[in-house]
Amino acid sequence: MSVSLVNVAKYYKGLPHQDEALRQLQKQIEEVLPEILDEESEFAKAWRSPSWLQPPIRDAAPQPTSSPTPQLRPSPTQGILSSPAPQPRPTASPGAIATPPIPGTNTPSYVKPDGSVNLEVPYLSQLDNVENPAGACNVTSVAMCMAYFGHPIKNSKGEQLEDELYRFCQNNGLSRHSPQDLQTLSKLYGYDYKLDTAGRWEDIKLWLAAGKPCIIHGWFTRSGHIVVLRGYTDRGWIVNDPYGEWFSWGYDTSVSGKGLLYSFGMMESICGPNGTMWVHYFDGKPVAAPAPTPTPAPAPRPKTGLTLQDIYKNGWTIPIEEAAQDPTLVRQMEVRLKALRLMSGVPDGVYGPITEAAVVRFAQGFNLDPTKITLEFAKRLIESRDIPGYNPAKEIINSAIVAAVLDAPSSDVNTYLPSLLDALEKKGILDKPTLIAALATIGIETGGFRPINEYGDRQYFTEMYESRDDLGNTQRGDGARYHGRGFIQLTGRANYRYYGRKLGIPLEENPELALDPKISAQILVEYFWDREVDLLAQDGDWRGVRLAVNGGYNGWDRFWALVRDFQYYMS
Repeated sequence: MSVSLVNVAKYYKGLPHQDEALRQLQKQIEEVLPEILDEESEFAKAWRSPSWLQPPIRDAAPQPTSSPTPQLRPSPTQGILSSPAPQPRPTASPGAIATPPIPGTNTPSYVKPDGSVNLEVPYLSQLDNVENPAGACNVTSVAMCMAYFGHPIKNSKGEQLEDELYRFCQNNGLSRHSPQDLQTLSKLYGYDYKLDTAGRWEDIKLWLAAGKPCIIHGWFTRSGHIVVLRGYTDRGWIVNDPYGEWFSWGYDTSVSGKGLLYSFGMMESICGPNGTMWVHYFDGKPVAAPAPTPTPAPAPRPKTGLTLQDIYKNGWTIPIEEAAQDPTLVRQMEVRLKALRLMSGVPDGVYGPITEAAVVRFAQGFNLDPTKITLEFAKRLIESRDIPGYNPAKEIINSAIVAAVLDAPSSDVNTYLPSLLDALEKKGILDKPTLIAALATIGIETGGFRPINEYGDRQYFTEMYESRDDLGNTQRGDGARYHGRGFIQLTGRANYRYYGRKLGIPLEENPELALDPKISAQILVEYFWDREVDLLAQDGDWRGVRLAVNGGYNGWDRFWALVRDFQYYMS
């Protein structure tokens, strides 16, 4: 009885003893029939695409009415089997149209008269997903391929297939960002899925010509993105892009990504600049498209259980007072607002002051009406990745609170607070504890919120600081010339020289510059940095903060009261 090479390939796992057996087989073939191992031999061609040129068998059975629940298997089948030590081949140009599947047979409907291929892959947008619409291109692309092979796009609970896949990954320890885990996911749902990390354009054409879609990776976005390839023409690839339409400047998410034509050159530069790319070859048993049914009349809008996708799809407008009574909708809004860093905490579905403030701030960013959830409001909240003009670090506190706590004029706070926030952010220490330390220090040192001259006259300054070697006052008149100024009362020629050089400004020559809003804030921040005041504040060592700035504990009671007030309002 002979050994079946089909079974040899089937059970090959890359184990050392299997590799050794294959090496012995290769050696014997080279001695007897070396032409079989030639790069262009029929064997080599068939091995690379064992059944790709066979058209799919379409089953006319109706679609199932519910989605089967996949069962986890301990060891999913491995992907495409590679022959030992393959020799590199030059990549063929993707410009030519591939030959239809099997000459002499009836041409499938997806092969057009001009030789182009366009599979009827259902289009699904990631932007209407409940689960992470901005980052679900992976499961949405898999869902489109599954739908092409007859899988229901909604399960018995009315949940979208892509959301079901997203949750399945979460619940079973699979990463939707991992190509290998996407392969496992698809196999657990009963589909054949071959991952090729060195895919070639000509092989992709053969796969599509066989009536089967595939998924391809590309740098459409900074973090990467995947799309479904459903066909090709003589000008480019036909894709289903779950995020909309890509342009060189980015994505237009306002249009459908269904059946777009992406040029060969564009796809080569984005997906396979070196001639190869990561390709997911998806296979299954397609079913005939169901007969069209009349569009049912729109159902009345429910009072609760709504989602942002419901509002967007149906074009509804819901007053915020009504939306606030729907825990399902509120929770989804909170999830999105938290993702945009407009709020923190655990989304609880309760429309309280924190959620309300986040909704108002979101609406301001897009010039929307915060009193109602419209189609545009829902669309923006579903798909936005950031908010125009919003920097969460700079919105830790507002000027009204600063003015109230420090009992300072609002005009002063509005003038000087932006410079302080800018300086802290530029230095990389704009956080809540450091900002509290800065605000409390300014309150103590200035009695309000503006850089000031030290209280006193020329005689007082001369008596206090003249000829002070420890301050670098070595010339006549230095005591009065370099008296305290700014937010931290910078004093002494040596300090003016040091911070002037550090900031690249002529402070020693023109000490009045220390009263400039921007420069005064920069001096405070550099002073904090040199003395590690930010680290003390982050550790909650407030006495250490006061000692580092003041050299003692002068004004401690007032300083500590300010710290506690700011902590309360920033909590």
